[in-house]
Amino acid sequence: MHLSAWQLWIAASLLLAGGELLHGAVVLIALALACVPAALTSALGGGISLQFVVFTIALLAELPVVAKILQRRRVRRLATNADAIVGKRVRVLQSVKENEDGVVLLTGEHWKARSLAGELAPGADAQVVQRDGLCLLVVPLERSN
Repeated sequence: MHLSAWQLWIAASLLLAGGELLHGAVVLIALALACVPAALTSALGGGISLQFVVFTIALLAELPVVAKILQRRRVRRLATNADAIVGKRVRVLQSVKENEDGVVLLTGEHWKARSLAGELAPGADAQVVQRDGLCLLVVPLERSN
């Protein structure tokens, strides 16, 4: 069975698109999309050199879009559970001091905590400003009446 050049370009496009589905890195889909105009060039009778020129131009035209997608993926960082607790309000259960761990209640769970601003008495409200391993670093919150 003999395949023409345009069929090879389409096959390459489909294989690259399939690889993109498995990998999800955006680069393979850019290559897959660049194969389509090269296939069209081949189907219209363009020589192999022209097909590669068209492929290269199509790929270069896609680069700004691919770069933008990759940059957006890199910037979009969701908070993990560890990061998500920073800024949360806690209730002091056992005295929390700067040099000595105490216990606070965060979303129904007991956590070791250390104060960054003096002693916090049981019943006081505080805010998590940082996490150091399994210990929360907290500062006092003023009670609003």
